Amino acid sequence: MIKIKLTFFLLLIYSVCFSQTSDLGRFSVNIDKGCVPLQVEIISENIDPSVTVVQYDFDYNLTNNLFNPSGSKSNIYSNEGKYIIAQAINQDGVEKIDILEIEAFNAEEINLDFFNCKNNKIEIILEDSYYDEYKLIIEGDSVGKLNSGSNEFDYSTYLGSREEINGFVIGMFGGSDLNCSRYNFRINPINDDKKEIIDSIVLSNDKLNFIIFYNLEESTNYNLLLNNSIDSTFLSPPSQLSINGEITVSNNSYVNRCITLNKVYKCSNQTIEDKLCLIYLDAYESKEGIEVEFNYFDEFDSIKIYRNDSSLISLYQKRNFFIDKNGILKGNEYCYRAVGFQGKKRSISNIVCVNSNKNFNPIKVPNAFSPNNDGLNDIFKPFYSNVSEYKMYIFNKFGEKVFESNDINIGWDGYFKGKIIQDSYVYKIEFNKDNEQVYINGKFLLIK
Repeated sequence: MIKIKLTFFLLLIYSVCFSQTSDLGRFSVNIDKGCVPLQVEIISENIDPSVTVVQYDFDYNLTNNLFNPSGSKSNIYSNEGKYIIAQAINQDGVEKIDILEIEAFNAEEINLDFFNCKNNKIEIILEDSYYDEYKLIIEGDSVGKLNSGSNEFDYSTYLGSREEINGFVIGMFGGSDLNCSRYNFRINPINDDKKEIIDSIVLSNDKLNFIIFYNLEESTNYNLLLNNSIDSTFLSPPSQLSINGEITVSNNSYVNRCITLNKVYKCSNQTIEDKLCLIYLDAYESKEGIEVEFNYFDEFDSIKIYRNDSSLISLYQKRNFFIDKNGILKGNEYCYRAVGFQGKKRSISNIVCVNSNKNFNPIKVPNAFSPNNDGLNDIFKPFYSNVSEYKMYIFNKFGEKVFESNDINIGWDGYFKGKIIQDSYVYKIEFNKDNEQVYINGKFLLIK
């Protein structure tokens, strides 16, 4: 007899604590805990047939016991908080009250880290305790509930012929997820072969920021490192990535040298690294020409220098300067940029512009020629350039004019008074280029 009574007592406690039934058991609701807007309905009543009046107050005040009857058996709670549903009945002329507490919660975002892993697995690190429970749904199926900390799941059975799967993690109160927040994801099986992550980096002209252009693999986790230190994980979570995109990074102190994007296989703690370094460029005029300096930390396969968007020279040995001393006209502006190539990746420097105060070989002139009829360098003349009003005069060491030409395509064959004399000669050239009258002179050697 005692055992029977004890069992009944335990069952009664279980019913009161976990059911959606009122304190005295006179009514039940569809839900007593959930996210707003929370719709609560009276779904059953357990009252004596002698009861003549049944009414409900969905926001009963236990302090003053004022009862405001509702004309309905349902109510929507739009704001978070605790509410009391009161049932008032009249039985044999006596009013009796039964109550049930309702809890309404805002739908807060779920705090978790999501990682797509190799071998068709995902890892979810739950760092949230707001909801009573958290449920994982993949392709409409309930996969399981999440525990605090690390949770690993295999999604192979959901792939089939699909190239991707969709799902979400949703919070629950009292076993209900209606209107609660969810964390959506879309993932693809990881392709181990894709190694190139960075496409290019471009340093702004003021060097205050740079843009990283990247090619990512869907559903994979990435970290961004600056100078080997993690700067941000805003490339994760994988469910929110665009495959091809760009990131603008602040560079106020000019200290950033190298950028690394790590592809992280969280479940196996494996990382694939792709690295590219910035090129900082400076340019200024010197006695020899316009000096272009470019500073960088790592090596490139080659560095190409551009002047006014045209390729000027490609450098294949590690160097950090170049002197531009050809084709430069006084009063003109020349803008320089360096591009470093590393495999398929490109590091593009800032642009620096210089206004030249001098002429530096506005047209390229050789410093020697050999008129021996071998078909190589038999004629002395400048390299062709698009100029007008061209004139060239050549003098020997005695000041005698040995040749003149009004056509840049017509040069000297080395003969003067019927002879070819090996010696040093002086040239004076004038022409009009880009509406500027230019005068240049120099020396060259005739070699027999």
